[in-house]
Amino acid sequence: MFGYSAKHPVFPMEFPAAWAVEWGEDVYGLFNVFEVKCVQQKMRGIYPGWFDMGSPEDEPERVNDETLHRLTLRQGFWLADTACTQALWLAVMGG
Repeated sequence: MFGYSAKHPVFPMEFPAAWAVEWGEDVYGLFNVFEVKCVQQKMRGIYPGWFDMGSPEDEPERVNDETLHRLTLRQGFWLADTACTQALWLAVMGG
């Protein structure tokens, strides 16, 4: 766990985030954890960069709206590392 707040050399946002109750870096990269009514959710750092989105024309079962194109992320962001659990949904939305 990092004991300070600083800009990570690759990730442009403040780390750890002000809302984080736990944070660190593992084999998958940076993470922050937030908590709502004792329910925790881990958020993963998505780094700036590019990737090819879509599929090649010769891919089996491809449909017409899957045109292969390059997508560039100019800024990093935090993304939950799992789907929202029922426990988190209830903690946020109420009984």
